[in-house]
Amino acid sequence: MKKILIFLMAASFIGLAANEVMAGGNTLFIQKCGSCHKSGGKAEVINPADKAGRVWQKYFKRGRHPVDTGISDSDMAAIITYLTNHAADSDQPEAAIIPK
Repeated sequence: MKKILIFLMAASFIGLAANEVMAGGNTLFIQKCGSCHKSGGKAEVINPADKAGRVWQKYFKRGRHPVDTGISDSDMAAIITYLTNHAADSDQPEAAIIPK
């Protein structure tokens, strides 16, 4: 019984940690990408659900983003994870709310 309880607590913790990573990716996307990718910004408005997950991954892997963003590798990884996990072909497609 103790082992089951410990397993369930660990599984809950992992689930909460994964949700926190996703929330962080959303926040980073809005903060770091939103300044250009908004209505009237320097770049087209984008949302995670605009592309399939594999398209987002290939886009960044191939270095297709035309501007050096200055975003750290860890922040970019969180943003790409967010875009992929909420892409058009995901279980939870999402449109990020980028302030105008």
